[in-house]
Amino acid sequence: MSEQPHFGRRLKQLRSERGLSQAALAGEGMSTGYVSRLESGARQPTARAAQHLASRLGIGVAAFEEESPADSLAQALAIAASATSDTTLEALERVLYPGEGQDPLLRWQGLWLVAQGRRQHSDHARERVVLEELVALGDELGLPALRARGLTRLARCLRAGGEIVPAVEMATAAHALARDHDLRPGTRR
Repeated sequence: MSEQPHFGRRLKQLRSERGLSQAALAGEGMSTGYVSRLESGARQPTARAAQHLASRLGIGVAAFEEESPADSLAQALAIAASATSDTTLEALERVLYPGEGQDPLLRWQGLWLVAQGRRQHSDHARERVVLEELVALGDELGLPALRARGLTRLARCLRAGGEIVPAVEMATAAHALARDHDLRPGTRR
């Protein structure tokens, strides 16, 4: 279990990201005052409290743990984006799996970079798996630009693998999204 003051800072960050008040986060199973004391670092969380809060936030308890710099998705993304190499992409992939408790937009970006690296290595099978996950995450996020980009990239991957019919289906879906949401041409690539 995470120690204070990290637990409190992380709890407040996760609550704020979701736009919840302390009362909304506490729910019926906990007092607002207790949440306030946890966030301020004045109280050490019990395992039961951490589980309750994780459940209310829709995350695993591990999301409260202090990340080592090597385990940070944001850090791995920054490194991979600025210095793409086999080593940085492998490090990024290690932090992406398992994806529990990660910011979905950062995860989408990480998957995008991993797929790009797989394409550069002509590893179409692995690229396809990553892109399918990327498309599913884009659907979950509901952001048309990300959905269109993911579908377009998956269509290109399928075409490179000789799967023409599914490639056309993905490209058609990407085009429809771009048309329906008036996306600029730069967001379709």
